[in-house]
Amino acid sequence: MLYMEHTATISSKGQITLPVEIRRGLKLQAGDKITIVKRGTTIEIKPRTYDEELSELRKRAQAHMKRNGTWGVSWEEARRKADEVGLEEYRKKHGSRA
Repeated sequence: MLYMEHTATISSKGQITLPVEIRRGLKLQAGDKITIVKRGTTIEIKPRTYDEELSELRKRAQAHMKRNGTWGVSWEEARRKADEVGLEEYRKKHGSRA
């Protein structure tokens, strides 16, 4: 079905519930991400695509790597650094038994 129209109520927290027919039709489940686009006085709600999700994960990974000083280093060096941090955290938690 290409066209559906439903009415939803906005809660005091600004939340809405998508009608079950729409969730089923788009195969949306709890935890799925959606994109909300405002065009003038109209809003469009659409499921996030795989490419959009992947792009967001890449951006978050890059930001994390830049914050932790691993941006621009080889995977081997980044892995070595991660292992060092992990070992340091383990030693903090368990003492010098490591």
